[in-house]
Amino acid sequence: MAEATLIDTTNCIGCRSCQVSCKQWNDLPGVKTKAPEKGLGFQEPKVLSAKSYVVVTDWLVDDSKSSTGFKQIFAKRQCMHCEDPACASACPATALHKTLEGPVVYDKSRCIGCRYCMWACPWGVPTAEWDSLNPSIRKCTNCYDRLAAQVPETRNGVALTAEEQKGYGAKHSEPACVKQCPGGALKYGERDALLAEAKLRIKNHPGKYVNHIYGEHEAGGTGMLYLASAPFEELGFPRVQSEPIPHLSAIALGSVPPAVVGVGAVLGGTFALNKRREEVAKAEAVEKKVKVTPERHTEFAPVADKVFSPVNKLLMALIGFGGLCFILRFLLGLGHSTGLSDTWAWGLWIVFDFSWIAIAAGAFCTAGIIYVLRRHDLYSIGRTAVLMGFLSYTFVVVTLLADLGLPWHFYSLAMYKPKHSAMFEVSWCIALYLTVLLLEFLPVPLEWFGLKRYHDLWTKYAGAYVPFAIALFVFLLSRNLVWVGLAFVVFAVLAWLFRTREGQKPEPIMLAIAAITFSTMHQSSLGSLYLLMPDKLSHLWWSPIMLVCYFLSSIAAGTSLMILIEMSIAKGYKRALRMDQLAAMGKISFWALLVYLVVRLGDVAMRGNLGLVSGRQGVSFIAEIGLMGLLSLLMLGLSKVRQSPRALGIAAALVVAGVIWNRCNGVIYGMSLKGPLPQIAPLHYMPTIIEWGISIGMIAATILLFKMGAMFLPILPKEEVVAAQ
Repeated sequence: MAEATLIDTTNCIGCRSCQVSCKQWNDLPGVKTKAPEKGLGFQEPKVLSAKSYVVVTDWLVDDSKSSTGFKQIFAKRQCMHCEDPACASACPATALHKTLEGPVVYDKSRCIGCRYCMWACPWGVPTAEWDSLNPSIRKCTNCYDRLAAQVPETRNGVALTAEEQKGYGAKHSEPACVKQCPGGALKYGERDALLAEAKLRIKNHPGKYVNHIYGEHEAGGTGMLYLASAPFEELGFPRVQSEPIPHLSAIALGSVPPAVVGVGAVLGGTFALNKRREEVAKAEAVEKKVKVTPERHTEFAPVADKVFSPVNKLLMALIGFGGLCFILRFLLGLGHSTGLSDTWAWGLWIVFDFSWIAIAAGAFCTAGIIYVLRRHDLYSIGRTAVLMGFLSYTFVVVTLLADLGLPWHFYSLAMYKPKHSAMFEVSWCIALYLTVLLLEFLPVPLEWFGLKRYHDLWTKYAGAYVPFAIALFVFLLSRNLVWVGLAFVVFAVLAWLFRTREGQKPEPIMLAIAAITFSTMHQSSLGSLYLLMPDKLSHLWWSPIMLVCYFLSSIAAGTSLMILIEMSIAKGYKRALRMDQLAAMGKISFWALLVYLVVRLGDVAMRGNLGLVSGRQGVSFIAEIGLMGLLSLLMLGLSKVRQSPRALGIAAALVVAGVIWNRCNGVIYGMSLKGPLPQIAPLHYMPTIIEWGISIGMIAATILLFKMGAMFLPILPKEEVVAAQ
């Protein structure tokens, strides 16, 4: 039976002995006290921090029965120890977990420092050690080390009787704050028994208490149960949904294994159907003696360029500055190198990663279009898409290393299995997708450098890698051998059916299927990260189907970015624009954007949230949907626009900007953050030069390495140089 604490605020005298005993037991440093701020009474400290796990709030509430016209109410605030804690659900390494006894505890040895828990908690309880080079998350553990302590069998060499042992346990196996409270405001025991007692107190003294036990139903129930003589909203307690917050994310993550199997089967069937149509069309052409234009073989070759051109020198300078910022980040620590705080646990780097992952979707989109949908006319774009995708995801990981507080604990992601953490799913999915991107790109250097033996090995075994990678992913997510076996069988059958036979030209169809499958999972799961934040993200963006919106928007962004990349390559190397290809990509972007906007706007309207379009967030929403959504949709829908390089470039840029702005809104502009508990002193966020330096440096590194790749490897299709227009 889980234990809990009953906090009767009517008995609290504001002595703050709970604060003192908490600091003593947890060996927390003291902090300088300040003169009380207006409206806070004698409350000090104002909010929770890594140095303070408990704060006693001081409220003056109107009371017509009092001679003064008001009454003073104190309330001890700390971790709520939820029955189904959102912080533990968020944690990808199980550093935070719910114990059988009731407390939610933290294990620093597992923590990677992602700080997802800080935004997942509806009360703003977890805080970080921003001043430390080895920062941990700090919060009340309800003195779990006291509760778990064994009762001694002897004292001063004399054996304790059973009655004495029981008495020792009763005195010591309770939180330090409860033991220290002189006013009887705190009582520790079994949750069900405390709930019954709280209801009895309300029944016996209806004029003393409001008829509400705060924590009975909030967030599915908590280990801290409050009684008060005034409505809890007047005491600074937030309204929290009664359904457990991790409920929606549990559904989303639980659907991953069947989704993997389903996506793989659908992609395999789609490829087989399109392949069969090609074969039938060729056979009918032969039978009817129709002359078929042979498919043009695309040849690739390195491009001539200077290693130390002015543009490359600028990129190198930006990379150097970014590298310096990266070093400073670890020398100074997160707190001194960034503008992050207990209010803004995430900032520019998360915006950067979320946006880059979205627009880097061009890699999996292009692979699917070329190989699954059999669009051979777009084959020449394939190598560009794969290399750009590989470089983009690589530097996303590098940026993530800078953002993590404890990146050297990365091995925790392989050692521990959270129940349903979207961060865990995204981490493993991106890691495995990177291996697929590497395998997709590998034939380019192998073929160019004449490594035929290794190229033959790639041809033979690249597809065989996919069933094992997919099975590993499903195992990590589910630990269910039935789903693991089913996923392996489905992808193994596809790998065998689509294997390269003697005399056939090898096609990386299995790698393309794996790329689409992994991308579908992690693009959507980036949206699932927000399912734990319904209280923080405006419902103009927050939605139970955010995972669908994030996936659909990534397709529109990825295909649009490929248009911009192809245009940049043509301009930079003075090559002819292949407008037929770009127009085709523009048409695909149009349909992807149309589906996304219908789903996105339909969702906002059906949930009755159009009334939220006001103020700063309303302007941001209109800019995202109107200027960068509907306008670009209108432009891409016109054939003349798609055939015009300038107009198509503007339309594609608007799509990319709109999706990036959507991700900015999700992390920054759409957020209403109240700061750490009791959520009365939120801080502002401004990225530092180090944050900007690393972000810009990663972009510069991606561009420079792509240019180097195009110089030394056959990435771009062979083409005659044309004069600048």
